[in-house]
Amino acid sequence: MKITKRQLKRIIKEEKRRLVSEGVQRFEEALFTALDEYVTALDEDMGYNVPPEEIKAEVLNFIDGFFEDTEYAAGEHAREEQIGRR
Repeated sequence: MKITKRQLKRIIKEEKRRLVSEGVQRFEEALFTALDEYVTALDEDMGYNVPPEEIKAEVLNFIDGFFEDTEYAAGEHAREEQIGRR
């Protein structure tokens, strides 16, 4: 059985899409598990039976800090590249 280039490209594209989708699902599951463990640790650290709104606020602060740190790191990397090009 022969396949055309067009068919081969379509098959490759579909397979790539499937693999990416499966990879994202695995990462989402791992992130959910880590988040569950983090929330449990926060609850224990904050004294148990903490209102969910307080724990949510702590988690969101943590996430905001993550993005601030990664933005800062990206900016530093860009500055280092600029210095290296001079």
